[in-house]
Amino acid sequence: MYRSGAADRLRRHVAALVSDLAAEHGELDVVRRGWECEASSYDALAETFEAFDVVGGATARVRDAEGRLLLVRHGDSWADPGDARRPGEDYRECARRAVESATGIEVRLDDLSEVHIHVARDPFDRPPLPDPALVFEASPRRGGSPDPTPGDGVTEAGWFGSDELPDDLLYGDLRPTAPDAQ
Repeated sequence: MYRSGAADRLRRHVAALVSDLAAEHGELDVVRRGWECEASSYDALAETFEAFDVVGGATARVRDAEGRLLLVRHGDSWADPGDARRPGEDYRECARRAVESATGIEVRLDDLSEVHIHVARDPFDRPPLPDPALVFEASPRRGGSPDPTPGDGVTEAGWFGSDELPDDLLYGDLRPTAPDAQ
């Protein structure tokens, strides 16, 4: 079981991460979302941070030469490919691995575009836990539009133009990421 100070330590860790990223990359868009979670998910987040000093994950908004966005379907919604970090893995490595394992496509990461902070709240009113996800812009390493092959946990993967984006996006902010979206 995690120590009772985990929430405070995790909040300080995430605040320092965002500050360091802003110093390195300049002004960043930080998107905060509440997440009503089960007690077991809350505990797992706190315990992972306490045991491994690892928190968060990364996604990549991969665009091909035509400006189409690579999306993957998990369950009932579409999202950009992403995953949680593993011990010893930095955020860039996480984003590259996430895209390749979800789609089979190797990517070249460009700059960091956003930081998403998912704030876990459990039913027992314990202090909220922040879980950061870094969002990188990316393109296929070999250019073109390689055919994505759905990986573990992914039911579909594909390229979408701004006028073809699915209605069932996991996050509404995926919609304006296509270059010509209004």
